Amino acid sequence: MSLLSAPERLQKIVDRLRQSVAQQPDGACQLPRFDTGLFYSKGTRLADYLQELEQNLAQLQRQQHHARQQWLAERILHQLAALQRECESQQLRPWREQPRHDTRQQKRTEYLGYEARLLTMLQQREAHLAGAETLSVQQQLMRDVEQLKARLARCRAAIWQLDVPAVRD
Repeated sequence: MSLLSAPERLQKIVDRLRQSVAQQPDGACQLPRFDTGLFYSKGTRLADYLQELEQNLAQLQRQQHHARQQWLAERILHQLAALQRECESQQLRPWREQPRHDTRQQKRTEYLGYEARLLTMLQQREAHLAGAETLSVQQQLMRDVEQLKARLARCRAAIWQLDVPAVRD
């Protein structure tokens, strides 16, 4: 069993991070993802930050001054941790904060989320309606069901509008 040196272990971690970044939807975000004290990069893509991290790593390997090496090593560790957290939390971001790609596809994804929630709400109201005992509760639930059906129809119409190519005059 061969033991890896510290630079080799660090390079393996960066390689795994590079693979993780490659698997992420990496479009440009509206705002920088990290504080400027952590990354100097003006880009908003994960690849931009990874590039800065790799430049720092290369600089660390060339650095001769001990204090500067220590400062760079700490910076690299903080950058690594931040990028790893960012990769792991991409799915937790609200759709507004996720990387921008195709606005039409984003709208479609948003509407599909609305549709799923509306279907769940509709099923719940219909189940409550089936078990409702008083007339006033039944009437209220029937109004709720009709409103949800109307909202669902509008939502599906919006999805359909996105799916149908626009007709040009």
